Amino acid sequence: MSSTKGILSRYASVLDAVAARPGGLSLTEIMQATGLPRGTVHRLLGALQEVGYLATRDSRKIYVLGPRLLRVAHLGAAPESIGNLAQPVLDGLVEKLGETAFLARLSGDRVESCATAVPSREGQSHVHPGRDMPIHAAASAKAIFAYQDPALVARALERPRTRYTEDTRVKVTEVREDLETVRRSGYAVCDNQLDPGVLSYAAPVHLDGAGVLYSVGVVGLTARLGRYAEARLAGDLRAAAEAISARISDG
Repeated sequence: MSSTKGILSRYASVLDAVAARPGGLSLTEIMQATGLPRGTVHRLLGALQEVGYLATRDSRKIYVLGPRLLRVAHLGAAPESIGNLAQPVLDGLVEKLGETAFLARLSGDRVESCATAVPSREGQSHVHPGRDMPIHAAASAKAIFAYQDPALVARALERPRTRYTEDTRVKVTEVREDLETVRRSGYAVCDNQLDPGVLSYAAPVHLDGAGVLYSVGVVGLTARLGRYAEARLAGDLRAAAEAISARISDG
């Protein structure tokens, strides 16, 4: 075994030990689980904390999996499996509102739809799985990017920003204003900005320890979806986001 593999193996053994105990482990317990000396474990823990793979709980020296590693685990899940977990919640929104409901997911520096539920009647707005949801126009993308690291937002803003309608906001300053509005209100709106005559709302799905990687939305013709009060739609979507978060965490 090379020295590099030996180092990686020690890092892996620490992560394996902590992952096996959701409640966390102390330094002494990690030493016992890995068989590594105190000095080595202390150095490994410091390095893993620095990159976000481990964190301490409640300011105590109890080590748990960190936000970066949790994000990697969630992002590595198959979109189909996440979509299956969210489907009952999406179906509930369709039954309640009579409009298309969908789940979107962060993928690199893009947001894509990954699950949808559609009413049975004709004339519905459709969101096909895999559709690219642009940061400057789609409510689902705004609801996710509003909670991302500034560097990731900057990369997303480097992509071409198409003016889909006369209401599309394409300036970087305008997009950043929209993201700030999402952070204040807790939901995003796309009113005739992506598809003409179409209104959409979306709420971020907060995952414990991993941040926002998904959003849940509803979309329909403005003439129909606009009959609902904005506060009502926002409340329904926040409740749906909480339900999806719980199902993903338990799944």
